[in-house]
Amino acid sequence: MVKSIALSLLVMTMVGCVSIDSAESLAAEGKWQAIGESDGVRGLPSRSLSDLAELAQKAGVASANVGNYESGYMLGVDKYCDVNNAYDIGLSGFRYLGVCANAPDGLRFQMEYQRGFEDFQSADQTF
Repeated sequence: MVKSIALSLLVMTMVGCVSIDSAESLAAEGKWQAIGESDGVRGLPSRSLSDLAELAQKAGVASANVGNYESGYMLGVDKYCDVNNAYDIGLSGFRYLGVCANAPDGLRFQMEYQRGFEDFQSADQTF
């Protein structure tokens, strides 16, 4: 259990390091699935078609591969929405943006996240 949580936090930290500049680099390399997975695993909403087109333009490519982006995004969201990670995500202070609402355990995820976020806020106020 502890190893699973530690691994999940490590993955989220590593993927969280992907900046907009890195997304442009990935787009230039045609790695749209990696961009989608990065967005999903960080709990971000899916990018709109216009956002993807703008990213493609900035990267100097003709167009975004929306299908690859979406498949990567769904992989990332599946990882993010793991109920076993929810408390730790909340405890870290990250805001939950509702991406797990339609997941099978979406309500349970939100409850565990909220419990962690409340503990985060309580700890923050003790200093």
